[in-house]
Amino acid sequence: METLRARCELDGCEWCDRAAGPCRCCGGTGRWRPEMPRREASGVICWTRVEEWCRMCAGTGKEHNPL
Repeated sequence: METLRARCELDGCEWCDRAAGPCRCCGGTGRWRPEMPRREASGVICWTRVEEWCRMCAGTGKEHNPL
């Protein structure tokens, strides 16, 4: 598993600089498992779980202001 990122991509992010609790979306792991839509050949839309960096904390695991 990949390690948590030290900071998000914003320079001077006030959320990265403070001692915040764990991100409420990923639980502090920096990764989450949202569902992604996928269209089958028949045209039916299905939902598939994917694992990716948490978009709410940018993979830092720290609580950030939701965008």
